[in-house]
Amino acid sequence: MGEADVEALAERVARLEAAEAARELTAAYALALDTKDLDALAALFTEDAVLHAGPRTLRGREAVVGFFRDALLADPGTKKHLIMNHRVTHPAPGEVRVESYFMYTSTGPESVLGWGGYSDLVRVAGGSARFAEKRIVVDVAADVRTGWAGR
Repeated sequence: MGEADVEALAERVARLEAAEAARELTAAYALALDTKDLDALAALFTEDAVLHAGPRTLRGREAVVGFFRDALLADPGTKKHLIMNHRVTHPAPGEVRVESYFMYTSTGPESVLGWGGYSDLVRVAGGSARFAEKRIVVDVAADVRTGWAGR
């Protein structure tokens, strides 16, 4: 194996490790939401993170966590988030783009089933991954008692 082969292999391994760190980040995000752990959630975002949630765009970790704080406090139900079908690309060194679907259930005053998609830009440095940008698109959120037909 020549020096060029070793360098190419090292680059491939680094990309695979970055992709896995980004996938682990999405799992930690779902757990932080489900447990309503705002400290854990805050640790998942870069200081200059941007969140796109519907028509709203929030800039900076403090604003992003504030958005989630308000949403979690407004919903007394218990949620479970499932994140799947990760598609990972590498737009630049130290960056990973993760496109995925999500589904969630919520129990409480309403029994809700919802789904949509995430588009995340993740920065990876020293094996640590953080969201630099997150886009949340909710396609459906419906009370299961009334259904989602016609939505």
